[in-house]
Amino acid sequence: MTDRKYVFCTNCGTKNSIDNQYCTNCRQPLMKIAGQTTDQNVDHHNGQGLIDNVTSQINAWTGGKGAVKVSLGDFFAQVFKRHSTEEAEELFIVGTDKTTPSLSDIVNDQVQPWLFSRVLGFVLAIGILMYFLLGLLPAYGIWISMDTFLAVAVPVSALVLFFECNVFQNISFYQVTKMALLGGVLSLIVTILFINFFGNRGLDLVGALQTGFVEEISKVLVAAYFVYKTRAKRVFNGLLIGAAVGTGFAAFENVEYMIDNQTGQIASMQDAITRTMFSISDHTEWCAIATAALVMVIAGKRLSSSDFFNLKFLRFLLVVMLIHALWDWNALDQLGTLRYLALAVITWLIVFVFIHAGLREVKMLQNETKVKASQSEKQN
Repeated sequence: MTDRKYVFCTNCGTKNSIDNQYCTNCRQPLMKIAGQTTDQNVDHHNGQGLIDNVTSQINAWTGGKGAVKVSLGDFFAQVFKRHSTEEAEELFIVGTDKTTPSLSDIVNDQVQPWLFSRVLGFVLAIGILMYFLLGLLPAYGIWISMDTFLAVAVPVSALVLFFECNVFQNISFYQVTKMALLGGVLSLIVTILFINFFGNRGLDLVGALQTGFVEEISKVLVAAYFVYKTRAKRVFNGLLIGAAVGTGFAAFENVEYMIDNQTGQIASMQDAITRTMFSISDHTEWCAIATAALVMVIAGKRLSSSDFFNLKFLRFLLVVMLIHALWDWNALDQLGTLRYLALAVITWLIVFVFIHAGLREVKMLQNETKVKASQSEKQN
């Protein structure tokens, strides 16, 4: 058990000894903030659980130290509470000049999304109602509509979850919708261009690796365009922008799979639900992770071409590529649902670490503001 004093670098987030004058990572001068010392003991014994070891390593990649506590009970605590329509409306109108909170008003300890669950239930309910309508009027248009609603239910609700997690509330849902629709189409176009260039190798090991490489590169390039255009600087912004592009990709891809290209047969309701449930941790989350890593290396600056070659970004990009490849590799089909569950857990552990990193960033920004305000008062 240790209890060491430390100071976080306000430029890159690296944890330094309180005695350091300059950051050991970026060499920027350190701002010593009163009271910024460890308020908890960290246990590094070998008895740590597997999840703690995994989150500790991932957290180190983001510039943090120690394991990240993952509590689904805390994270989803608001899901099971009653919320009014007014509360939902207030969430959807953030991101404008008048509705973006000041830095001092931003929550820095936890995020507890809930609106996504209502969106998921609503979209699934529409799809089920379409099923009953199909029984009354068996038309292809209704069948396609049913499959479409069911196929996009999870990707769309996941996007709302990331929208709620953006504690800066500086990106409106109007902007998010545009990024999802335009980003989804553009990333699919780039993917097809890559496939036409490299060829389609199927889903053997090489083909799965190629698919992971091509699709993740395509999505992150499009997401990077939106990062550059919106001048996104914060981890939560990166998570949201990446989730928007990934959701568009996932939604369009899911709808595409609702019709068999060879037979022209429309997928069943069960197939549509299966497809959407397997979207619990795919394109939305993978692109969110890669884009958040890209924004993290920007460190408050404008995106430049050199950021794409930063090791911190490349680590996470390669991880999501590998997860994607394992998701598709046909040699693992014999593992059945177990494969997808294991990869889903890994994916969401990374997401939770990035949420933790985002909250850490908020605290540093708020502390930096307090230091500047204190220094200004002393000068006056």
